[in-house]
Amino acid sequence: MNTISRVISGWWLVVGLLLTACGDFHGPWEYYPEEREIYTGIFTYGYILSDGGSDICFSKIYELDEAASRNFAFYDSARVTVQGPFDIDGKETDTALVLSPRADNPNCFYSELDGITGRSYKMDAYFEWDSAGHAAKSRFTARAEIPNAISIPGMNVPLPDGSYEWREYNDSTEFHVEFLEFPMDMEFVKCDVDYDRTVKGVISVMRYGISNAESQKTTINDMLEGLTDKDSTGYSGIAMHDPLERSENLGYTISSWVADFNALDTLYLMNMMMPLGKIYVDFYATDAAYIDYEMKVTNSFSDSRIIPESNIENGLGVFSGMAKTTISLYVDGNGVDMEHIAFRNCDETEGDFSDSWDSRGCRLYQDVACSGMPSDSMEKLGLLEANAHAYLYYRESEYMKDNATCYASHVKAAMMLDTAKWTVFLPEGISSEDKNNAYADGLKRYCVATNFESNGIADCGNLKKQCLETPEKNDCKEYLWKWCADRDWNMADHPQCESALVSRYYLEEQKSNILEREVKEICNSKNPQRPEICGKLPQKEKN
Repeated sequence: MNTISRVISGWWLVVGLLLTACGDFHGPWEYYPEEREIYTGIFTYGYILSDGGSDICFSKIYELDEAASRNFAFYDSARVTVQGPFDIDGKETDTALVLSPRADNPNCFYSELDGITGRSYKMDAYFEWDSAGHAAKSRFTARAEIPNAISIPGMNVPLPDGSYEWREYNDSTEFHVEFLEFPMDMEFVKCDVDYDRTVKGVISVMRYGISNAESQKTTINDMLEGLTDKDSTGYSGIAMHDPLERSENLGYTISSWVADFNALDTLYLMNMMMPLGKIYVDFYATDAAYIDYEMKVTNSFSDSRIIPESNIENGLGVFSGMAKTTISLYVDGNGVDMEHIAFRNCDETEGDFSDSWDSRGCRLYQDVACSGMPSDSMEKLGLLEANAHAYLYYRESEYMKDNATCYASHVKAAMMLDTAKWTVFLPEGISSEDKNNAYADGLKRYCVATNFESNGIADCGNLKKQCLETPEKNDCKEYLWKWCADRDWNMADHPQCESALVSRYYLEEQKSNILEREVKEICNSKNPQRPEICGKLPQKEKN
């Protein structure tokens, strides 16, 4: 019995030692979502650039049932300053700049005065605003330091045989890179980087446009071969880039050491992700504040174990010092034009067509694509301006006359030009049904775009009543709401959007103190341009 007791005692001793030792072992059982206070104030994202000015945006964090109102100032009053040395008339001058709100986004504040490399700056932002129905006053401060810019002396360019070739980079000559098709498309262009200790990380942003193209001989297209049908150009409906965008964030690289190597020694551009034609890559060197933003703020949104930390005192977000370096490359290869990709992606040809041309980019692009506007003209104008000027190209370009998708755009263009007949740009032999549908849709587009201005071939009287005056929800109002939202509710240039904002607020029963304030201002009895709809919709109680 004594022997058995000793054995049992020995086992208990072993178990006790194991349990004690486990206290020093770390594993997934230690990590669990903890309850923490959710930040519900004002979010900050801003930077000051050497040779590039300051840009700081603020956004109110919405309640769950609150309607979005990003195009309108969330504050009643605001003052945003950046203090530090600036380049004024070629001299370094220490001053406190008062930043101005942008005309197209009053929640973003800017100054065009350049910051200076190696200098420190203090942001001070003060807001009086409505926080969940309560008057609030908030002040946020942050400090940033502008690092030195990086330089790219050259690149290791991948070759079809799997080897690499070193090429020096020079701004004065065009740098050509051959696009490597599948199976070599997963290789990287390796950019050699010269930098110093002031650089804590680098943001890489690629810029391209509608005049670029995309190779179809990629790993992605090979993997999905047969799942979609290719058209006459070889496009299968799978695109690596949004052809209606102008830039793409390639990620953030932090200065971190592994043995004798730093992550910033080489910056990588994946061959498969490069559009064909001329592209630009902007490298933004950042200070240390941006590391916390990437690692502790943005990651905390998807992982509750991460406690958000930022350099914004009393708030959340980032104010960072940056220095920009730009390289340009010309990517040689065969592919499908972005213009074709954009049209194909927007033009839904299956199902009930409910998704056809239904995104903001597609709605703005439709008139442009149908007009035959050259891609370089669209890039210079931008999508909004290109849409506004598309009708002017009908008399001097090859527009898409026979494409049924474009019939309504053709009718709108004829009305915009006040031609002799609204059918002047329609093909001969078009059916009566298609002609009637094109007229109805084209007239609606024309009337909304011109603030319901009738002319010799377009009578906007009935649509004006439906869109602007009747208190009931209808198709015309819904089209007008989207049209105004696509133009960022720019009521200074588009007064018809005042009526649209009022009708949408009441008929959609939107909850928003910001929108309520805007609607009250529009419907103020002292407003000489007070829309007729203000007196017809039922007033609702304050949110």
